[in-house]
Order: sequence, then structure tokens, then C-alpha cells
Amino acid sequence: MDRLLNAFFIFNLLASAVAGPINCQTITNQRDKSVTFFCTELMNLLELGRAYTNSTSIEISDSKIAHISGHSFARFGATLVTLDLHGSGIETIDSFAFVGLTKLENLLLWGNKLKYVYRDWFVNMYNLKTLDLSFNSIEVIDYGVFQLLPNLRNFYFDYNQIRFIDYGMFAYLQNLKSVKFEKNPLSWGFRAHLIWQLENQHVKYSEDWEDWGWMNVVIKECSESGYGEIPKDTMLDCVVEKLLDYAFEIFSTNTIQQNVDCAMKARELVRCMRPTNTTSNTDNETARRVLEDYTAVLPTMSRSIARFSVS
Repeated sequence: MDRLLNAFFIFNLLASAVAGPINCQTITNQRDKSVTFFCTELMNLLELGRAYTNSTSIEISDSKIAHISGHSFARFGATLVTLDLHGSGIETIDSFAFVGLTKLENLLLWGNKLKYVYRDWFVNMYNLKTLDLSFNSIEVIDYGVFQLLPNLRNFYFDYNQIRFIDYGMFAYLQNLKSVKFEKNPLSWGFRAHLIWQLENQHVKYSEDWEDWGWMNVVIKECSESGYGEIPKDTMLDCVVEKLLDYAFEIFSTNTIQQNVDCAMKARELVRCMRPTNTTSNTDNETARRVLEDYTAVLPTMSRSIARFSVS
């Protein structure tokens, strides 16, 4: 009996070793011939050794992998279509970490701790269609990245720390269809330029400033009228002047001619708002500063109010 129990114990032990840890598994779909390798709660990429070489998708999530070494996925280059490393605590990625992935179409790196995006990650990755860098701490995207991704369709880099970006680089992405870049501390000038570029390429974008779409149109008018280049304050002063003139026209329409006092108060609104310690600002400059504050505060207010709204 003891020998039988020992044999049974050894058999279970060997079976567990072959099956691998419970936080990794391979799913094969005969219908579409896909082979997906899933892992969670990893501390490194050693478990990739258990993945089939013909894997078409690799997903690693809810892990603590601080660093991705070079050539980590090279042996999957012939078949890998989707590489999903979201929520894995990744802080740095070596050059050529994704080398050899010429069939890759989807690279998902959202929810990590990346600060920089380097050109060398994307060498020969010309089939990439979706790049998701959302919810990181990215400050810089190497401009060379844009030149290496001619077939990119979806580009998501929202919820990061990007302050400056060359909108002209998006012209290299001729197949681009969708972009998300909200919740980045972009100055209004870079934001306006980027929106113009995306609109010219007929790219769908999601951004808080959509609520201020009228401003983007008026900025174009002011630019074409010789009020300077973005991001000069004279441009916003022009925008404010047009806004106030439009507001005055609305308040002065025949529908409210019976309330002349209301129209006059609307015209004097800016003077009422001028700080007492400011002596050099014009009415338009004062309104422009108020407008800048509103663009920063209103989205935050709407998100706070949403918590108490009835679903």
C-alpha cells in the first residue's frame, strides 16, 4: 500500500510539473488556428519558455515585471499577431525587445510605468495596426517611431505626461483611423495643431477639448487673419474678441430686445470680472485668462458631478 501511495504522489508531482503553474495556460482554437498563451502574477518572463513557438497571441497581465530584455519574444516572430503586456508594472524595455515580430499587428502596453517610447522597439514592425500606450507615465515618444509604422490604424497614448509632440509626424501615419490623446498636459497650442492635423487626415480622435470645438474653428480664422502664430496670446485674444462679439449679438437679437439692460450687462461682464490688482490687461486679455482657467476646471468639475448623477 505504501508503495502504491508513493507512486501516486510521484505521478501527481510529475503531472503538475508538465502542466505548469496555474497562473499560465495555453488555449488552442482549431477553428481559427489560433494559439493563445495567458499568464498572470509573473515576476519575470521565464514562463515564456512554456509557450508554444507557434503562438499567435501572448497576454501577460496583473504582473510585476519591471524590465523587458532584448529579444524576449524573438522565437514567436513567425506567428505572433497580438502581444498584450498590460498592467504588468513595466518600467523599462530594452532596444530590440520586440525584434523579429514582423507579423505583429497589435501591441498593447497600457497600464504600465513607462516614461519613454523608443524607435528601436519598432524596427521591422511594419505590419503593426494597433499601438496602445495609454495609462503610463510617458513623457516622450521618439519621433522615429512614426516613420516605422506606415500601417498603424489605432494609436492610443491618452492618460500620460506628454507636454510636447510634433503634430507633423502624424503625416507619416497615412493609414491612421483612430487616436486617443486626452489627459495629457499638452499646451493649448500643441493641442490645437494636433487636432488640425488629425482633422486634415480624417482621423477620429477622442479628447476633452472636443467640448470646445468652436474654439478650434475660431483659432483657424484668427490665424488666417494675421493674428500671429500658435501659441501666441494674441491668437487667444482674437478668439475671445470673436466670442464676446458673438455673445453680444445673441443678447442683442430681437427676441430679447425688450431687455436692453440684460444686453448691456453682458457687454460689461468682462470689466466686472477684472481683478482689482490688474491694471495693464485689456478686456480681451482678462477674458482670455478666465477662459483658460475654465478649460482647465470644467472637465474636472464634470467628472466630479458624474459621481452623483443618476444612472
